[in-house]
Amino acid sequence: MKALAILLIGTAQCATVWDGVYTPAQAERGKAAYTAKCGACHKDDLTGSMGVLKGDRFMEHWREDNLDSFFKIMKSTMPRGAPASLEDAVYVDILAFILQSNEFPSGSGELATGALRSIQVEAKGGPQEAPVGALVYVVGCLDQNPDQSWKVTRATRPVRTRNPYNSTAEELKARQEAPPGTYKLGLRDAALYHAEGMQGQRIEAKGFMIRNPGNDSINLTSLQTTGLKCEP
Repeated sequence: MKALAILLIGTAQCATVWDGVYTPAQAERGKAAYTAKCGACHKDDLTGSMGVLKGDRFMEHWREDNLDSFFKIMKSTMPRGAPASLEDAVYVDILAFILQSNEFPSGSGELATGALRSIQVEAKGGPQEAPVGALVYVVGCLDQNPDQSWKVTRATRPVRTRNPYNSTAEELKARQEAPPGTYKLGLRDAALYHAEGMQGQRIEAKGFMIRNPGNDSINLTSLQTTGLKCEP
């Protein structure tokens, strides 16, 4: 198996789906479980339900995220009518089959639940910017424009998240350690989150990614302070 490629995602070091994170035998077990539990809706070739498990639609929905996010959603929603009814090991085997079906390479070690958070989904050419419409979070300095709209400056790169709501105190503490970034993004509907009380502070903003040339913004779902002030 080729050596694991290591990339930096925030402060965590991650492997990627191109690093051989499952075995052929595990994918075979997953195929049998998929056929029995998932094939009726998603079809044996994974093209059912608008092809969400394979190809471009799979990549657009899951790239720049880790496999744990996919595992949790798969477990909490599938099989239809009986979510979370399979053992975790079976869900992981099905995940291995889905990776194989998307032509990600196999390796010498089996995929395990404990490793899912450290395995990133990305295109073969490497990480890309979060796609339009993706739910993301950034950490940066909250500031106001002359027209009274709001923006985040010195922001970190937008990172995918599956939680649109406020982060926990533990998560916010970890956000404090993120070094300042180079991004500047507009914040839609920031006034609804009482932005005026957080001006000049280091904040975490969550929301849906909107891209316009030279004027990217976030349609907010959450805005909260990390507890730190921004340096001038």
